[in-house]
Amino acid sequence: MLGDSHLVRHVLLVGASLLLTYVLAFTTLMIRWMTFWIRGSYFVSYQAIFLITLTIFLLGWLRRHHTGPLPVSSTILYSIVAGYVSGLIAMALYPITQPDGLQQVAIGLRFPTPEAVAAFLWFPVRMLAWLFGGIAGMTMLTMSRLLCDHARS
Repeated sequence: MLGDSHLVRHVLLVGASLLLTYVLAFTTLMIRWMTFWIRGSYFVSYQAIFLITLTIFLLGWLRRHHTGPLPVSSTILYSIVAGYVSGLIAMALYPITQPDGLQQVAIGLRFPTPEAVAAFLWFPVRMLAWLFGGIAGMTMLTMSRLLCDHARS
């Protein structure tokens, strides 16, 4: 039962952090920048895969640090890397929701040149996935510290 309450708190913390980050990204035109690079139904599937993957990574981080306040620098660094990796995963899998999506994913992951690999690895940087992850991590960190302070008083 104790684990269940931690899991619920972690899900609520990550969910609230991602929601606040998405609102911030929307108001600062970061989402508009992302839609410049991926348009239409592809953007929706990219965002869904990206947010689900980032949620899983952030929940994994919270599971490792379920007691006490989160470490500041490693949480921020981890969330930046998690955002980048989530962007890579979303970039690889976003065509899956389209007709013949599995075939499109397989074709997309064939890299004919080193430049194609570099472009693929650069895409989460250009899409600001790393920044979104970093903001989500800082939001999660701030909210967890506020909750810890509130619980102590």
